[in-house]
Amino acid sequence: MEFTWTPEQLDLRSSTRRLLETRAPLARTRELAEAGQRRDEAAWSAMTQQAGLLALGVPEEHGGAGGSRVEQSLVFEEAGRVLLGGPLLPTVLAIEALLAAGDDAALEEHLPGLVEGERTATLAVLGSTGRWRPSSPTTVAARSGDGAVLSGTEELVLDGADADLLLVLARAEGGPTLYAVPRDAEGVTVERLDVLDLTRPMARLHLAAVPARPLGLTGGGAGVVERVHRAAAVLVAAEQVGAMDTLVARTAEYARTRRAFGRPIGAFQAVKHRLADMAVQLEMSRSAAAWAAFQDPGSADEAFGAAVAASYCGEAFLQAAKDTIQLHGGVGFTWEHDAHLFLRRARAAATLTGPPSEHRAALVPLVLPDLVAPGHTEVPS
Repeated sequence: MEFTWTPEQLDLRSSTRRLLETRAPLARTRELAEAGQRRDEAAWSAMTQQAGLLALGVPEEHGGAGGSRVEQSLVFEEAGRVLLGGPLLPTVLAIEALLAAGDDAALEEHLPGLVEGERTATLAVLGSTGRWRPSSPTTVAARSGDGAVLSGTEELVLDGADADLLLVLARAEGGPTLYAVPRDAEGVTVERLDVLDLTRPMARLHLAAVPARPLGLTGGGAGVVERVHRAAAVLVAAEQVGAMDTLVARTAEYARTRRAFGRPIGAFQAVKHRLADMAVQLEMSRSAAAWAAFQDPGSADEAFGAAVAASYCGEAFLQAAKDTIQLHGGVGFTWEHDAHLFLRRARAAATLTGPPSEHRAALVPLVLPDLVAPGHTEVPS
């Protein structure tokens, strides 16, 4: 496959970059993080109601723009450049879950407000283990009249303390099922977590017999969450590419202007080699993330591409953040410099969709099917 951007996609990239540089620059991201605020209201309004970024992945019949994963990835790459946090990622993934569930009544009820940015949503699907295990959720659903009540603990819920709508995966009689729960519902207790990445707040949710409405088919929740997991891997990889691009550009500029022993530090071989390694890892990450985004959602190629992107981009971003601090010398270790914000994001994002080792393990049966017997879950040594 040959990657080519359409004129419309290039326009989307440039307009999103201008919007974020104007309304949500990195300096504003830092201000919000240090103040403990989840978003800039004016910037959120511009992104959602004016630019329609949340509508990109929504089909036109549901009031969206009818875009593809490619357009979404372009937006998230630009968001990564400025370390945009807040409700963007969790709301996009929640919209993906609603669409995958295929519940027309739920789409009619929730989608318009989410697409317009008037409400936000998030997924609570990691259970008490904090791991992506859609086939074995730890939250339990019990029947109650025409609906259900949920009990359990959900860890590491993105924007969980402030999102308006929670989509919770629970163990029901018919199998794992996705449920819609208002965050302010009776029985929901929210515990804000101290997190490494200050731009992306998380919470722990305690559910005690919380009334909930099932989404889609009973027992269909695992398939929905698996689809969302792949989408998350692709979008987070694109975000990591954008952040790496900023790091490489800033570090190269610093190496050209910072002088030592009478010449720019970029003239020294050790610095040149480190910068070259950063640039190579950036381009490899860009290729992996783009290839994954170009695949049809739900296809075997998408599963392959998502696993490749998630297994490589996170580690490459983390290494780029470390190299940035090292090449900036003493100033790179200070709180006033932005390098630590990228390192924090890199550390947190590297395992946001599961550790790279899990994604590499998922690749084994796809790449070497003859070496993995049915039901075998360990990676051959």
